[in-house]
Amino acid sequence: MRIDDQLWPAVREAARRILREDSLTIRTPSQFVQEIDRLVLMMADAQPSRLSFPSVVVADTLSVDMEQAIGGTAKRKHIVRLGPEEPAIDVCWIPLETESAWAAIFEACEDLLEAGYPGCAGCGGPNSELPWDEEKFRQIRSGGQ
Repeated sequence: MRIDDQLWPAVREAARRILREDSLTIRTPSQFVQEIDRLVLMMADAQPSRLSFPSVVVADTLSVDMEQAIGGTAKRKHIVRLGPEEPAIDVCWIPLETESAWAAIFEACEDLLEAGYPGCAGCGGPNSELPWDEEKFRQIRSGGQ
């Protein structure tokens, strides 16, 4: 995905969440499991001090969803959706067909890992240190409607 694509900021935010957050579960159709496993191995190589990596759950779904455990409890927070079905407004959403969304996320994760993210200052890209505002981004993407 090119930097001038309107979805680029959301793709980078979703990739950053995958690479930096702990206690993640990725719910995915079976077709993406092998690439997710490859991504986890890339993360382990690039982040040798990291102890926790995303777990994968195969689900009968059309989207790829990432959830994070809340404070060591069984409760989970939905943080990323890749696919055309719109999630709640606080979920970072990549509204492409799931195959295209996953390809964009995988590429962004590779790029960020090569740059040293999350262990480097500023390598996450423009505004990567600021809190993500999904509601504002969806308004911008839809033309402010």
